Amino acid sequence: MARRPQLTIAGIPVRVEPTFFVIIALLGVNPLDPDLLFIGTWIAIAFVSILVHELGHAAAFRLYGIRPSITLHGFGGLTAGNGVLSPARRIVVSLTGPLSALAMLGLPALWLDLSGVLSSVEARTIVSQVVWINIGWSLLNLLPILPLDGGQVFAAVADLLTGGRGRRVAEVFSVALAAVLGIWALRSGLVVGAVLAAMFAAMNLSSLARARSDELAAQLQDAHRLLLAHRPEDAEEVVQRVLASRPTGDTLAWAAELAAWARLWRGDSAGAELVLRRCAPAAVPSHCYRAAEALAAGRTDEGVALMAWALANEPPGPAKSLAAVAAAGSGQAMAVARELLLIGPPGVQAAGLLRQLLEHAGYRAEALSVGQLLARL
Repeated sequence: MARRPQLTIAGIPVRVEPTFFVIIALLGVNPLDPDLLFIGTWIAIAFVSILVHELGHAAAFRLYGIRPSITLHGFGGLTAGNGVLSPARRIVVSLTGPLSALAMLGLPALWLDLSGVLSSVEARTIVSQVVWINIGWSLLNLLPILPLDGGQVFAAVADLLTGGRGRRVAEVFSVALAAVLGIWALRSGLVVGAVLAAMFAAMNLSSLARARSDELAAQLQDAHRLLLAHRPEDAEEVVQRVLASRPTGDTLAWAAELAAWARLWRGDSAGAELVLRRCAPAAVPSHCYRAAEALAAGRTDEGVALMAWALANEPPGPAKSLAAVAAAGSGQAMAVARELLLIGPPGVQAAGLLRQLLEHAGYRAEALSVGQLLARL
């Protein structure tokens, strides 16, 4: 359940997390001179400044017909909106935040600081806080490192230049630049800067890993569809490209099993087993595959019993749709259905799933027969 906003500004919901004040306070503490007055002004100035920054983003969202919401948390804030923006509009939205803080607070404070009209130390200290937060932080925020605003601009420009593939380019660039800046910060004794650079590098590396995993998963979905369309040669070609990229974990296991399915359906049982052995121990094939293997080898009773058990007991997954095709292709769909009914309620439910999978795969006659069998219960 979404949490309600704590306040609303010009119709824009704003929520402030407790971590916002904690982190901001820590960033403003001078361990050599922990003056409570200046810690208080630092927190107040940071709150107003970051809010102005986020309201700049929100105003741009509204300009493009998107309803925004603001959350202040951790090291800063986040302005979100439900909608899709073109790269050019994303650039505008990203820039309005830091430019708003610069124009409305940072530059006026800098002029006041340089004008010499401030006589007291307290006033000059407070104005310097405004300058640092609204000019220093804004300029840092414009560095082309994701998830900073400068990184968002870089990603949008890269999208324009690459036809929509700019996010990955920006993430790779962000990792490289964060690494360079992190080393420089360490050598300069800027520990906080080095920690932030390491954090940004880790965030982008994690995002790159997820993107690669999603890309491989999409390719394996294509291979699965090709198998259902009775195109094992094309399916194996797709799977071999995935395997060539050296996947790990569940991705490797599923890729190896799909390659084995493809070879099994081409009549190459030995080749299928070779693929699985090469990818061991990660590639432990499903019981659905082992059942199909038994049917292909002529071990009908074993194959029927194992496939019924797999359909009734294995977790949902794409291997079950391939098992249905294997059962129909071997002429054992009805035998598997009858075996399922002997299992009891879980088997009856699995028989219904078998009927649906057969229908989806184009085996309408077999699906009709299984449906008639179920209707007689």
